[in-house]
Amino acid sequence: MNLKKLIVPPWEEGRLSKELLMSKRQELPSASCNMDDASADQDKQHPSDLENASGQIKHTHKADHEENSTVVDVDSRGSDRRNIYRGESNYSLESLRLQSDGILEDLENNYDRQLQDRKEKRFSLSQRGWFSGKHWQTLLLAYQTMGVVYAGIGTCPLYVFSAFTLHEPIEEDYYSIFSIVFWTFTLISLIKYGFIILRLDDQGEGGTFALYSILCKHVNICRYGRTPKKTATLKTKEGSVQDKTVRKMESSKSIKVLLFAVTMIGACMIIGDGILTPAISVLSAVDGLRHASSALNQSSIVIITAVLLIALFLLQRFGTSKVGFLFSPIVVVWFITTAMIGVYNVIVHNPAIFKGLSPHYIFTFFSRRGKEGWRTLAGTVLCITSSEAMYADLGHFNRISMQIGFAFVAYPSNILTYAGQAAYLTKHLDNEGVFYNFIPEVVFWPMFVIATMAAIVASQCLISACFSLVKQSVALDLFPKVRLIHTSENHEGQIYSPEVNHFLMVLCVLVVLGLRSVDNLGHAYGVAVIMVMFITTIFASLAMVVIWNLWLPWVVLFLVVYGSIEGVYISAVMSKISQGGWLPFLVAIFIGLIMYTWVYGREKHHAYERANLVTLQDLGSLLDSTNTSVKRVPGLCIFYCDFEDEIPPLMRHYLRNIRSLHKIVIFTTVTYCKIPKVPYDERFKFSNCEGYPGLFRCTILYGYAEERSFQWNTFWEGMVDSLRLHLQFAIVESGPLTTNHPLPRLSQENADAIEQPTEIMSRNDQGSGPLKDMASLEKALTERPVLVIGRTRLVTTTRGLSNWLRKVFLDIIYRFLYSNSTSAAAALKLSVPPSNLMEISMLYEV
Repeated sequence: MNLKKLIVPPWEEGRLSKELLMSKRQELPSASCNMDDASADQDKQHPSDLENASGQIKHTHKADHEENSTVVDVDSRGSDRRNIYRGESNYSLESLRLQSDGILEDLENNYDRQLQDRKEKRFSLSQRGWFSGKHWQTLLLAYQTMGVVYAGIGTCPLYVFSAFTLHEPIEEDYYSIFSIVFWTFTLISLIKYGFIILRLDDQGEGGTFALYSILCKHVNICRYGRTPKKTATLKTKEGSVQDKTVRKMESSKSIKVLLFAVTMIGACMIIGDGILTPAISVLSAVDGLRHASSALNQSSIVIITAVLLIALFLLQRFGTSKVGFLFSPIVVVWFITTAMIGVYNVIVHNPAIFKGLSPHYIFTFFSRRGKEGWRTLAGTVLCITSSEAMYADLGHFNRISMQIGFAFVAYPSNILTYAGQAAYLTKHLDNEGVFYNFIPEVVFWPMFVIATMAAIVASQCLISACFSLVKQSVALDLFPKVRLIHTSENHEGQIYSPEVNHFLMVLCVLVVLGLRSVDNLGHAYGVAVIMVMFITTIFASLAMVVIWNLWLPWVVLFLVVYGSIEGVYISAVMSKISQGGWLPFLVAIFIGLIMYTWVYGREKHHAYERANLVTLQDLGSLLDSTNTSVKRVPGLCIFYCDFEDEIPPLMRHYLRNIRSLHKIVIFTTVTYCKIPKVPYDERFKFSNCEGYPGLFRCTILYGYAEERSFQWNTFWEGMVDSLRLHLQFAIVESGPLTTNHPLPRLSQENADAIEQPTEIMSRNDQGSGPLKDMASLEKALTERPVLVIGRTRLVTTTRGLSNWLRKVFLDIIYRFLYSNSTSAAAALKLSVPPSNLMEISMLYEV
């Protein structure tokens, strides 16, 4: 490869700032700095050529006005690949983790700046004043929330007044029902979720796992998985409520286990919502056909519903943004038309219905109806269904767009619709309260079409929430790895998972075919909804004390108000367990079993690896021991590892049985970062296993929007190019080089001459290390590279009754989940030619 010099001015550099380049340059060893100082004057007039096996590097110091330019390499084939020479490839780095953390931070911060600059430039050219830049972007997101988040809340009027019956109702009863619905919807949906809970985001993500993750980052309560360790420093006053709460949470093992268990229950209930929301929304809308045609029976309604649900789930692969643009006009039309019909019914039937906003109607209702009124709450709770989707879908949008969409569109439309239904029912006391009965006959069919389409769209809110939930649980290693496709480069949270989508589709269709009626689905739906809300209230109260450090009376007021409301609703919906309310618990048990088995298996897996970890000293002993007789053979081996800076026990198993090791070994880890695409020259990050020739660590960085399937040719060529560049830096840094002593090109003959029988280098003998490794690399490239991937299996060794349970969880369920999880190693393995792949099996006895 012939490398030519190209000078890029700073304003075109784009990706790397001057400060980053200069800081990395200062990291060069003293030998390299001395070389630059000694030869600076000569380099200005006579650039020195440093040639090696992969090409030629030209170091040129230009005049003062060009000193900030970046040297970029362009090969003879015209590639515009930018290899920026920086000190971050320092050969003597001992820990790749410290290096990669800084690189990730630089990449992500730089991407955020570029993205913000591009957005502001795009919008500021055509707009001025308040409606500019990010404000238009926020309004655009608020529009998209209509088709993704608020369709579920908007279609609640389809089944709220149908979900309860009263014996011999009177007009005042419907004033009371409207008052209960209004205050429940206002206090929980608008105030609690819209203005309080949405502020508790974890780097833009919401949901049960986000709340747990926030607490883990501020308090040391991590117990399982890869839940973030305590990273935030809390400034607590000794003896304060905040300080006592933190100490209690950190010191109590039972509290840690309880919080994790409650988190898993909440997550399982949200997945239950994701199954029930599409079922009840679409079935409620299609059920209107029975009022228009007596020829259709319940079986026909169920079949039509199942077909529509399948079509809905098949649309998910197009992504949140496209689905939002496609569905949002439908939902906006739904909000406008239902609000207009609500106003029409208020004017025609009972303009005084709004006096029901007085809370005294609630107290008179319960005093008059007693236990029957209490049971009615199992139906009125449906007015806040899908409110938890506001928080769970936060990662797909942002807080401001959520608040705008709800406060200015969804909330007023629903209130007017409920008012119209209540006004109609005050004059039709013998009516069952079905949604279609309060629609004027002249607009029945248009509203039926709109309602059916809106109900189909309403299913979207919890489906997207389930995608986000699974993404968070996979990131925390609390759920088997599934394929996650990022459908937007601008919003990391907009994702789609084929496996989760198909799983929800199958269960949703089975639920419709099994329960068949809106009443049974409503009972099941209410249980799942209120349980998630109660769990959110508990975690939010803890966050207010620990993170926000609010005045204690405010926290107590929040907990008492919302805990009391939701507690009463829980008591009411529990009375419907036998009428379909058992379903969410069945789904939660099923999902919980999967999560518990995965967490339990991963804990045992990691515990074995930590206890049997191979250190560099262990590796050196294995290579240098006369008992193992490990030979270094020509060639290159890529050894895949799950974690950076760790060598799994599989390596010891490999050496003791194969008794050979390639001259070049690369311990490889794949890492995903919070930018859409990683530049090519930032993809592979190398460091050396210091003191051991031919052993390297490599972290491969991928952005969240990049396809997770690896192409072997691209993967292999990029790794080799980056390793060569890494060694070029190492050669330059290893000692002073001037124009009088340029490096000769390392041909195959030179490589054979330099290559010596490999032995463990002392840490003081690194001067010839880079040259030796470069020679070994060039010679290894003449052989076929090998990718080594481990296949581990847990085996229980204890005896007795408890061993049978362990065998069920570890040897059967966990093995199935582990073998079918979509890991980076599995994706890489699929693209590797069989002749380049070696799989090694090992039993972990636990």
